[in-house]
Amino acid sequence: MDVRIFDTVYALIAFFIVFLLIRFFLRRKFGIQHRKVLYLVMAFAAFTLGGYLAAVWKIFELLVGALATAGVLGVVLGFSLIPWISDIFAGIALFLDPNINVGAEVEVGGKRGRVVEIQLTRTKVSGDECIIIIPNRKFRDEIVVIYSTKPSRKDISF
Repeated sequence: MDVRIFDTVYALIAFFIVFLLIRFFLRRKFGIQHRKVLYLVMAFAAFTLGGYLAAVWKIFELLVGALATAGVLGVVLGFSLIPWISDIFAGIALFLDPNINVGAEVEVGGKRGRVVEIQLTRTKVSGDECIIIIPNRKFRDEIVVIYSTKPSRKDISF
């Protein structure tokens, strides 16, 4: 720990001395009108110092460990949210489906009843004196029988 502190102090002193020398020579050579050159050189020196200090304090090792942990957590979280996200997309499809509305009589997975409510992740169906809550992905994954649809056209004979 003491070595890192001394290395950091030495690096900061060296950076400050280099900063003063570069500023002195650039002002003497180019004058005040070339401040962009000074800023560019100083930005390069600051990034170099930052990289050196990150190497001395082993920031990159900590960063790699943190990023790996975040990646694993992201994968685990992604896999755990798949059913919920699947329900959301199936719910959007149900909202857009003209055949399944509130009041329609449906049968999903052997359960028959009248649709009472359609939400983003689940649909409530009124069965035999009970309410059945069906995840919306069941409407996509299983056979759905809709009993209350009427034919969309009628034949008229002349």
